[in-house]
Amino acid sequence: MSKKMLERCKETYRFLRSVDALYHWIGLGSLVVLLSKVAVLNSIPAPLHFMSAISPVVEGILGSVIASYIFYMFCIHPPVFAEKKTSAAFVNFILTRIKKGFDEHLRNVSSTLSYDSTEQDFYAAFTGINPFARNAPLLLQAHPKLIYADWFEFFQNHNVHIKKEISRLLDSRLTLDIETIYILNLINDCSWFMITEKLAGLKGQMTNGHNPFVNPNQPEISCCSSMYKLKEFIRSLQPAIDATDKLVGRI
Repeated sequence: MSKKMLERCKETYRFLRSVDALYHWIGLGSLVVLLSKVAVLNSIPAPLHFMSAISPVVEGILGSVIASYIFYMFCIHPPVFAEKKTSAAFVNFILTRIKKGFDEHLRNVSSTLSYDSTEQDFYAAFTGINPFARNAPLLLQAHPKLIYADWFEFFQNHNVHIKKEISRLLDSRLTLDIETIYILNLINDCSWFMITEKLAGLKGQMTNGHNPFVNPNQPEISCCSSMYKLKEFIRSLQPAIDATDKLVGRI
């Protein structure tokens, strides 16, 4: 089978899968019943007279259902499918950018952090950060001298990007599944955003030797735990990314 033919078969498969299963059950089920009736039942004498009388009516109804199914498959669903693919491509682009962007953000915090990191890994990474030092991987000014952001500004900057991407997706009025909307709202309402915003506003009142992101006395309630939760929320977007990948033909 040529590559072109294989791609065409995959596209046809994606098209058929995008149709609600109920339509297939009704349309193809009616076809099977009609063929069975014509091939088998019509050759058997009807035990009751009224069955012979209504036989043409039943065949007409089944034929009408099949015709409606064919009309939907060839005339109505193709533009619907094309619109779904376009929407899926945009949703996939935004979700992938959020997930990959946060992965890069984690590695900028520490090369040891990833989506597989535990809450303890986050605590260890944040312990090595001086949040007041202007050595965060975010350049604020290049001339006349290089000025880098402190870690409060660094976290705030990326938080703004995440919330902007989520708003862009939720405000797009595209059809999103309930699970994806739920996860996006969990991300949007994550306490990490509020914590970093408050700490950035209070940093002038804190001593430089203090790291507000970690709590040595009670590590389990450290502020950095909120970033771990955000990581888990963003990680849970992967099924939606995979689903849209399949629809646009990348998988």
